[in-house]
Amino acid sequence: MTDQSNAISQIEEAYEYMLAYAAQGKSTEGAGPGGASIRDFLANFLKGAKTLEAWVEGVSAVAPEVKDEYLKASSLVTGVINMMLEKDNISSEIVDNANALMATRHYLTLVFFLDKMYLES
Repeated sequence: MTDQSNAISQIEEAYEYMLAYAAQGKSTEGAGPGGASIRDFLANFLKGAKTLEAWVEGVSAVAPEVKDEYLKASSLVTGVINMMLEKDNISSEIVDNANALMATRHYLTLVFFLDKMYLES
């Protein structure tokens, strides 16, 4: 598995956890199933996004407009995640709102598009 494929898996797994966490209706942060914390998954999302940013910046085959759009979307979504991580408590409602952002959906769509275009064999 390439670094890029691993990064996409990290992002996808984190987002799936974010969806499940949002549905739990927690007003206070706590460990989820298996003791995993929302913070662990958000940190993994950021790691995956950083890896993909470096890859996208270095790939000449990605159209400049797509590259720019991806980097803008990544910057916005990682900013949202960093804001959540700065909070003392990450409630389900906060995560639900982050999941619902058009920017989050746009970012994920770009990630999966790039995966199908350049990484999937």
